Amino acid sequence: MRALVAFGTKYGTTGQVADEIAAVLRQGMTEVDVLDLRNGKCPDLGGYDLFVVGSAIHMGAWTKEADTFLKERSPELAKKRTSLFVCCGDVVLQRSPIDECRKKYLEDVAAKHSLAPERTGLFGGVLDFSKYGFLVKALLNGAKKDFERKGLDMSKPYDFRDWDQIRAWARSLM
Repeated sequence: MRALVAFGTKYGTTGQVADEIAAVLRQGMTEVDVLDLRNGKCPDLGGYDLFVVGSAIHMGAWTKEADTFLKERSPELAKKRTSLFVCCGDVVLQRSPIDECRKKYLEDVAAKHSLAPERTGLFGGVLDFSKYGFLVKALLNGAKKDFERKGLDMSKPYDFRDWDQIRAWARSLM
């Protein structure tokens, strides 16, 4: 059995999650390839039995590369086992209820691309204010009081990924 884990990332967090998903899948599959969609090169999808496609949620949307991959490859993905996942700060910051995040970032995206994923994964992300550009920092400054109420110091990085949850989800794909 052969799997492709393809991902779009902004700051690298989703790539780390994709690598961990691939490591778990390698325990039960013949071959697992990982594809950073920022590289722009996509292999022939014909030889894969399973597709796992993930994205960071940046400014309320999938990364351009991951969304384009789904758009261009949805006819092929729809014919095989496909699962989707996202890494999303909204989940941990509770700016939106989890069900709303799941609908907006997974169910609606799948429907937009005519996909019916076997599984969907909604994972926390990393907040590292030092990596953000001016625009993102300006937007986050507007939410500074929300961060402080949640006990978050904007001068420190925070990793909200639950690695046990991610590994369990990856095992469920086999």
